[in-house]
Amino acid sequence: MLSREDNELLTRIEPGSPAGSLFRRYWIPALLSEEIPAPDCAPVRVRLLGEELVAFRASDGKIGLLGEHCAHRGTSLFYGRNEDCGLRCIYHGWKYDIDGNVLDTPAEPAGSQLKNKVRHTAYPCVETGGIVFTYMGPNEKRPLFPSHPWLGVPQEQIYIAKSFLECNYLQGLEGDCDSAHLNYLHRMFKPDARREFLNLVDQSPDFEFDEIDCGVRAAAIRNMADGATYARISHFIMPFIGAVPVGSMVDGQLDGFKAVYQVPADNHNTWRYDFFLNGRGRLAKKIPPNATLSTPAT
Repeated sequence: MLSREDNELLTRIEPGSPAGSLFRRYWIPALLSEEIPAPDCAPVRVRLLGEELVAFRASDGKIGLLGEHCAHRGTSLFYGRNEDCGLRCIYHGWKYDIDGNVLDTPAEPAGSQLKNKVRHTAYPCVETGGIVFTYMGPNEKRPLFPSHPWLGVPQEQIYIAKSFLECNYLQGLEGDCDSAHLNYLHRMFKPDARREFLNLVDQSPDFEFDEIDCGVRAAAIRNMADGATYARISHFIMPFIGAVPVGSMVDGQLDGFKAVYQVPADNHNTWRYDFFLNGRGRLAKKIPPNATLSTPAT
C-alpha cells in the first residue's frame, strides 16, 4: 500500500506539483477531433491537468488551446466568437489567435499598444488519428511527437472511445495494468469462446515484470487445465498509458489490442481515451503525412 505522502506525490497534478510537472513534459490527449468538427465552429471547454482551457478550430482549420478566461476581465472565452482565425471575447472584443497573441482590442483608445504587451496562455496542438494532442510544458523542453503505432492506424481498423471517470488517473491506470481482475470483473457465465477460455485458467496468476525504455512490460502467467500455460502481456507506457491485448482467440492468442490513456482532468477526475485496434493489417510506424501541427510562437 502507498503511504499518504506517496499517494499525494503521484496523484496531485496541478501546476507546480511534481507529477503535474512531469505530465506536462509529454504530449497528451486534449479532446476528440469531432468535438470541434469544422472551422469557426463553437469552442469547447477542456479541463486538463487542473487547468481551465478552451479549444477552438480557426478559420484555416488549425487548432488553438487557450486559457479559458480572457486576460482582460476574466470573461470565459467559451462564450467567445470564433471568427477570422481568432477567438473574440464577447465582453470587450479582445481577439486571440491560436498562439495566444492578442490581435485586436477594439475597446482601447486609438493607437493603444496594450495588445502588444499581453500574451495569453496557449498550448501547441497536434491533430492525428481523430485526437487533438497538446503539450503543456516549457517550450524549450518540448519533445518530438511520439510515434506510437496506434496513432497511424487506418480509421477502418481502429475505434476510439472517450469517457469521464470520477476518480484520479492512478486508480484507472491500476486497472489497466492489473490482469488478475479479469477472472472476476470480466467473467461471463454464458457460452463464449474467449470467456470460457479465461474461466479455465488460474484465479491467481504469477506476474513477471520487465523494465523497458518507455515504461514496464508485465506478464500475467496462468496454468490451464490442459497443462498449457497462458501468458497475458500488458504494458505501462509513460506517463499514463496502459496497453493490453483484447479481442477474440485466434490460433491461441487474442487478435486485438487496446491502448488506454488515463489523462488527469484534475486531482480527482480523469479523461479516459480507449484506442481499440483489430488484428487485421499492419500498424503504421509513423505519424500520418496529413497530421496537422499547430505550434505557438516561441
